[in-house]
Amino acid sequence: MSKKINDMLNPKQIDFMLADDKVINLLTGSVRSGKTYVSLLKWAIFVATMPENSEFLMTGKTITSLKRNCLGLLQDLVGNNFTYSTSQKIGLLFGRKIWLEGANDERAESKIRGMTLAGAYVDELTQIPFEFYSMLLSRLSVKGAKLYATTNPDSPTHWVKEMIIDNDEIEKAIWTFTFDDNEILKRENEDYFNNLKQQYQSMGGVFYERFILGLWVMAEGIIYKQFANNPDMFIRDEAVDKNGNKINFLIVSIGIDYGASQSSTAFKCTGITPYFKEVWTLDEVKLEGVHTPEQFYEEFVKFYYKIVKKYNKCTHAFADYGSLGQVITFGLNRYLQQHNVPLQVQDCVKGQIIERIELDCQLFAQGRRFILKDCKHLINAYKQAVWEDGKIDTRLDDNSYDVDSLDAHEYSIFSFYDKLVTDIKPYY
Repeated sequence: MSKKINDMLNPKQIDFMLADDKVINLLTGSVRSGKTYVSLLKWAIFVATMPENSEFLMTGKTITSLKRNCLGLLQDLVGNNFTYSTSQKIGLLFGRKIWLEGANDERAESKIRGMTLAGAYVDELTQIPFEFYSMLLSRLSVKGAKLYATTNPDSPTHWVKEMIIDNDEIEKAIWTFTFDDNEILKRENEDYFNNLKQQYQSMGGVFYERFILGLWVMAEGIIYKQFANNPDMFIRDEAVDKNGNKINFLIVSIGIDYGASQSSTAFKCTGITPYFKEVWTLDEVKLEGVHTPEQFYEEFVKFYYKIVKKYNKCTHAFADYGSLGQVITFGLNRYLQQHNVPLQVQDCVKGQIIERIELDCQLFAQGRRFILKDCKHLINAYKQAVWEDGKIDTRLDDNSYDVDSLDAHEYSIFSFYDKLVTDIKPYY
């Protein structure tokens, strides 16, 4: 039996399974270290031992991320003993009711007011607002109730570090996993294990320290180290594949950053290849100085038709909605309708800046990110971007380099985040 267990779980996971649970049980550490797998296994056992009329909660930043990271895996672990509906936000685990919720901002805490819970599972706790976590603790009022949570490390000043990990006044068990703890992954797929580790090493800095070593560290220094050190790896003369054939992009998207405070606006055009494999920056425009709305609309339409002429399509456009952004976008869409331009500009999905940066850094590290040589504003921005000293995961924005270009590019692709990172594969 012990050999069979060792084939299923690594030593750190076995220690966790055999340990006595506390009120709060937090598994923190690197990606692909086995913490989600083993936490779901223990969560299922815990739920099965509680009274049948008990109610539970599983939550993540969004229902989509919870499904991607946890719900399918839990179903793989226990089979038909777990069924769920994300549309109805409810599941059954060993006959016990499991509420499913997303918690992507402070207002989410209202979703769980009034609940009486015997247990809760939280995916990526650092992505959950403190207000939601605080409300959740107050809902765990059934005798023997417990919280299980996983997370990758964040800043050492994050509330999870200060209020849970470093707090000696609460009943908790903290388990730290590193990438090298996943002996089973290394044994069964050594090439993938080594390539993924190498990928994060090439990303460097905060991403390697947090997501491989499992450390809670501040971000500092140059952000896009791989690009800054090796720009020729990613800059191309034209959008062609390895055989020299012109690429037929699945998605051609324009990102718009209005840059109102500097009286400048950036357009970035991005092409995404089929299966969301590669991301190419194809063209850019930067409008300096003050422009009337009409002049801005005309410049955008000229850029749009330039893209369509060259790439035969423009499928999406995403604009910054900060400050007066939505007002400008409303006027732009009306202008497009009046001039029969078949495009609807949408509000961008901003996400957190650290998530946008991580996405680009992963794409660079995986050899999936390319930029045409004429996009000089974005190229220079990648070379110069740095973290702001003393700020938590904040990109310096003091007009010392072209952060508007980075924002516009990120707006052009971040709506497709889940498809671009669904499976972090080494493509080289």
